[in-house]
Amino acid sequence: MSDSVTIRLPGAPRGKGRHRAQLVQRAGQKPRIHSHPDQKTEIYEGALRVAAGLAMRGRSLLTGPLDCTIFAFFPIPKSWSKAKREAAVAHTLRPGVKPDWDNIAKVTDALNTVVWADDAAVVDGVVRKFYATKPELVIVVKALEPQAARLPL
Repeated sequence: MSDSVTIRLPGAPRGKGRHRAQLVQRAGQKPRIHSHPDQKTEIYEGALRVAAGLAMRGRSLLTGPLDCTIFAFFPIPKSWSKAKREAAVAHTLRPGVKPDWDNIAKVTDALNTVVWADDAAVVDGVVRKFYATKPELVIVVKALEPQAARLPL
């Protein structure tokens, strides 16, 4: 049994959207604010949970300190010139587009109880954004050996 898993979700990567707030006022009650998650985020995270479940194939949750590397492959705009498209495919041209890298990382909340018990176990993580002819989100999670931190002096 391997101590790593690779999850692939086809389609353009999405970041975690902001919660939506709505003022609710019922007759005879004080007005209150109702907060609910962004619907597109819920759908995307649901699809990510399914992809993670398929990747895990019934294996036990990963435990211990974990490393999480996220590769976000964005679609190449059709309007780009041939030279610009080739640079994007060669990964010499990288996307500085939304969603922000931290919002991409936040969608890994969907992996709680599917890949790991809690994302607090992730001690190392990185998000890498690229262009690709087949857009997708690829998440590689590896169990790490416990190791002491070595900080530069």
